[in-house]
Amino acid sequence: LGGDMKKFIFLFLSVLFFAFNAHYVSAVEAPTGVTFIYINGSNNMTYNNRMKFKTNFERDVKKMHPEIMKRFQKDELINEHFLQNGKFVINEEPIAFYWGDRSLKNIEVIDKDLAAAKKYSPRIAHQARSIFAHCLHDAVWVQKNNNMADVLADLHSVVNREVENGNKVVLLGYSAGSFVVYQYYMNKSLSIEPNNVDLSRYSSEIQEIILNNPVKPTCFDALVDAGLIKYNQKTGKFMPDSNVEEFRKHYQNLDNVTDKSCFVNGTVKGLIGFASPARLFYSDMVDEKTSISNISRMMAKSIIENDVFYLTVNYSNDPFGFANADNFTLKSLKNHKHIANVDYSGKKGFIYNKSNNYVPRTFVTAHLAYWDTPKRFAKAIVKAFNEGYVNFYK
Repeated sequence: LGGDMKKFIFLFLSVLFFAFNAHYVSAVEAPTGVTFIYINGSNNMTYNNRMKFKTNFERDVKKMHPEIMKRFQKDELINEHFLQNGKFVINEEPIAFYWGDRSLKNIEVIDKDLAAAKKYSPRIAHQARSIFAHCLHDAVWVQKNNNMADVLADLHSVVNREVENGNKVVLLGYSAGSFVVYQYYMNKSLSIEPNNVDLSRYSSEIQEIILNNPVKPTCFDALVDAGLIKYNQKTGKFMPDSNVEEFRKHYQNLDNVTDKSCFVNGTVKGLIGFASPARLFYSDMVDEKTSISNISRMMAKSIIENDVFYLTVNYSNDPFGFANADNFTLKSLKNHKHIANVDYSGKKGFIYNKSNNYVPRTFVTAHLAYWDTPKRFAKAIVKAFNEGYVNFYK
């Protein structure tokens, strides 16, 4: 070959080599997107104004998200432990998940009752009654088992679409929306390992089915959807199905139901509840006698093992922002009789409650102030992350 031809072949092969490697590097190192999903709280508006509330919520989300994203991107600890130095990147477009339209029929009835009461009630008292009626109704409504199940199913569809698009998610729940955040992870994370389940509540026949038919880790909703446990309206608790043959049939299908009802580990990267009264409404999660207490502990274990952060961030003068009495630490969880002897080495997940954040508002308006002070609130979240990580692994 002539000199010019050799130079041409060398140049051609060099271009191919660099092109291939550039493509390979970009394919390997392309960051994974993380979509922030904001979940609305209680609605204080009448039936006729519910769509206005939805519009306002979507507007507030678009105003808040850039501030949170900017603060997250600038913080050193968040970059190291959450974004993992470029492995993950926060998507600029947030999702506003609104569930307030599900209770519309109930609100229409309440508005008729309020209209009747207006005839004999002082104006100020009636206005206060109207606000409390709408806010408390939504908070209580979404807690009811069948209502929450429908809301979680809708949210699960949204999360699944993000997964199909190659994204992870962070869930942020405002006020009663913090209930949805809590229940979504507790009900749909793969935190239940059948081999480690307490079998004492089951008959010997059902114990044998479980021991002789290994299944993969599952979630609480999968057990419900598969018909393995049922909700007792009288006791308010979920109990195992005692019919052996029915249990056997449903247990054989559990893996298939798990794929539909649960999210894969690593899907949810973070949870944030703000203006959160969850501690007030879920006080039974610390009651050793309730099923929710045990599931809540398994949820905590899953959060740690899957490098998830779970923050509760409240303004100090928000009358609906309830703090935990104590914050968890890795040491306290390790010493817990139900989740002891777990190897947490190298994990980054943690749980933290920060409710001492100041905002220049009266207690009357502090509950709404998170949306009016997005910069201040974003700063509070970042501070909670930094304090929480250090506190948990101290």
